[in-house]
Amino acid sequence: MSIILLKKAEDLINKCTAHTRESGLTFDWVMTLTDELGYPSASMISASRADGTNWIAFCTGVSANKPNRIRKDPRACIYLFENKSFTGISLIGKTEIITDLEIKRQMWYDELADHFNGPEDEGLCVLMFKPERYNIFIDYQTIQGEFIK
Repeated sequence: MSIILLKKAEDLINKCTAHTRESGLTFDWVMTLTDELGYPSASMISASRADGTNWIAFCTGVSANKPNRIRKDPRACIYLFENKSFTGISLIGKTEIITDLEIKRQMWYDELADHFNGPEDEGLCVLMFKPERYNIFIDYQTIQGEFIK
């Protein structure tokens, strides 16, 4: 059963990004990082692209709070949830800040134009999250574990 739930979680992750969002899905992403005083700090964020539980990419400003916190402590928790189905996917891992132009081009989506002048904008970066552990609640069942990479 845990393999089935893990596969469902991967499918949801892949369907809930800016590049692949399916109509009717009402999932939200939250990223939790350690703040300047060492406390957890959670905020909403949109995923750009994902490769299941291998990686999830997010776009933000280079000088924003998230990259500043990641520079001090790359550990993060990503939570994908939907109230309506009472589904939650909690992933714990590390995040890398990427400013490579080709990666920024791959992760770019139209809504970013409200904040940046295209993928070439030097103020844009990609936060590449790589999960190490999971706690998943789907179909009123919970599974926990570690990813073997």
